[in-house]
Amino acid sequence: MKPKINVDTSDFAVGSAPQVLTTAGIGSCVAVCLYQKERHIGALLHIMLPRAEGDHLNPRRFADTAINLAILELGKHSVGPDELTAKLVGGAQMFKAFASAGNIGMRNVEEIRRILQTIGIPIEAEDIGGNTGRNLEFDLDSGLVTIIGRVTT
Repeated sequence: MKPKINVDTSDFAVGSAPQVLTTAGIGSCVAVCLYQKERHIGALLHIMLPRAEGDHLNPRRFADTAINLAILELGKHSVGPDELTAKLVGGAQMFKAFASAGNIGMRNVEEIRRILQTIGIPIEAEDIGGNTGRNLEFDLDSGLVTIIGRVTT
């Protein structure tokens, strides 16, 4: 059995094969899987909100700060952003009662896409939107992201 590293909401982890990075409860949050194919090194981020806007309590919570932190951590493993590809999962509209406040899930996705494009990291695959939560496993041997469950509200 491959060793698994669980990533909580508003956090990220970096690992290498044969590890599997996993996270659960991805609703309006977005999981970002960054992968270096040749060396089988990757990061899994569980991003909650698009921008920190001066909130410095947990920079891993926000797309605009968490992605930069993960890239710095990958750099410690001699992986540059030009070697990475990305896969995105999440961005759902989970609660119809909060629809008037705007679709935070799609705002997360749009901000993450913007940041990755600016950095030059191509997005290889997405499973975004809808109204169901997701859980996933990111296998660093193969780079495959498997959605292992959906939760409907």
